[in-house]
Amino acid sequence: VGPDHFFQMMNLSFAIWDKTGTLLYGPVNNSTLWNGFIGPWTGTNDGDPIVLYDEEADRWVASQFAINTGNGTYWELVAVSETSDPTGSYYRYAFQFYAFNDYPKLSVWNDGYYATFNMFGSYTRVGVAAFERDEMLVGNPNAQMIYYDRPGGTFAMMPADIDGPQPPVGEPCYIMDINSNSHDILIYAFDTDWTTPANSSFTLHSTMSPATFSSSLNGVPQPNTSQKLDDLAIMIMYRLQYRNFGTHETLITNHTVNSSGRAGVRWYEMRKTTGSWGIHQQGTFSPDATYRWMGSAAMNGNGDIALGYSASSSTVHPSIRYTGRRANDPPGQMTVSEVEVKTGLNSQGGISRWGDYACLNVDPADDTTFWFTTEYMTSGSWGTWISSFNLGPLQPPTACLLYT
Repeated sequence: VGPDHFFQMMNLSFAIWDKTGTLLYGPVNNSTLWNGFIGPWTGTNDGDPIVLYDEEADRWVASQFAINTGNGTYWELVAVSETSDPTGSYYRYAFQFYAFNDYPKLSVWNDGYYATFNMFGSYTRVGVAAFERDEMLVGNPNAQMIYYDRPGGTFAMMPADIDGPQPPVGEPCYIMDINSNSHDILIYAFDTDWTTPANSSFTLHSTMSPATFSSSLNGVPQPNTSQKLDDLAIMIMYRLQYRNFGTHETLITNHTVNSSGRAGVRWYEMRKTTGSWGIHQQGTFSPDATYRWMGSAAMNGNGDIALGYSASSSTVHPSIRYTGRRANDPPGQMTVSEVEVKTGLNSQGGISRWGDYACLNVDPADDTTFWFTTEYMTSGSWGTWISSFNLGPLQPPTACLLYT
């Protein structure tokens, strides 16, 4: 979400609305953004997109990978709007990878656009990259990439993405990982030097031990079918939101855990004043027998935290819900009564993949309102829904649009 628009990308297409839900552009193929930008990626529309609003620059950043190329190469395509208008012209970029750059997650930092990938090739590993933001914002075709290979890393590391005030000048971008064996939370510092890229570094910054959890689950059930949905437990869910309050900095994120035999959402607020990051509060939201998973969490400028997610069970069709907590509520608790944004009407058959690119953003126009988008089951197939809400005083969600 930006000051005046909502820009949604799905696996193969995108559309842009104003904040009243009026469709301004699309839906069209994601590849439309790179029309006329010629290279091995030409003609591909491969998906796994991310769209971001760069609040400091007042620009839009859209991306998708290109992996089904004619010459067997792998690319991350990035488009940066030339102005604040997301329906206008874009600078286009393509960054090459030596292996399949799957499951990209992108973020905005003040010295770069950062990304993580699950890399597949001769061996699986995590890749971490920084793209030269300052040059991309002015359309320099020679914008650089700095890349680190992380053999043996847990899948789905997550880069910190800024909401609100910028981090202190020179502060590195933080990248989060969860150790698959110890379950420790690891925060890495990605420190870039665009003048002399060889002087850049990617180092372990902080290690935290969260409350004990299990990631052992066997999918998410649906009514009237044996088809289960992927739980993707332990993978960090988008985003890792960063916020600078001056007196302290925060990181907000979530992942799915086993909560008494069902999927629940484990969420975290991590804080740093000086030195290392620490867990300020954490909790698992799983108030009843319904499975809750594929979450996205964020904190607004008031310090309120919202948590959006999917909900399903053997009696509940895949639906969209959210909860939250206000800044002064007891720590570790989601105190806002759960709201069902969109009730599922059917079960998904034939495929287990679900909405793991769900995204919760804070409106930069007021730094208070939350906007959430993910998928649910319509009466016929899956669709996506975009809604906005705030946490005080609690009001019914504003339903903006349906996109199937």
